[in-house]
Formats: sequence, structure tokens, C-alpha cells
Amino acid sequence: MKYVSALISFAFVFAAVFILAGWFLMPHLPPVPDHPVSVFEGEYWKDNWIGYLLGAVLGGLSARAVLKKPATKKLGE
Repeated sequence: MKYVSALISFAFVFAAVFILAGWFLMPHLPPVPDHPVSVFEGEYWKDNWIGYLLGAVLGGLSARAVLKKPATKKLGE
């Protein structure tokens, strides 16, 4: 169950960071798009290298934190 929680945590953080990094950082880093790119365009998914990088790093840190969290005891044990 711990690995499922870590996977869900990774996916959630990766998706959020990918979208936010693409929204705020992609217009300022090379290759700079020649027009404002929205999430619904293929160019956003293809050229958003900073979103992939930051999403993988922060998602990995989030999953690591979930895996390192000590198991909690259930009430009554």
C-alpha cells in the first residue's frame, strides 16, 4: 500500500509541476515559442522540457518522502 501511495503522490506532483512550469517558465527558456502556447496544443507537450525535468525531480522527492514516512499504528493495537 505504501508504494501505491508513493506512485499517486509522484503522479499528482508531476502533473501539477509540469503544467505550472510550462505555464510560467516555458515562455522564457529556449526553445522560445513564437506565439503563446496553451496546454491544449501539441507544442506545449513537446517543448516543455523544464516541466518534465522539474516534475520528475519534485515528484521523485514527494514519492521518497511518502516511502520514508514511518508506518502509523492503528488504534487498538
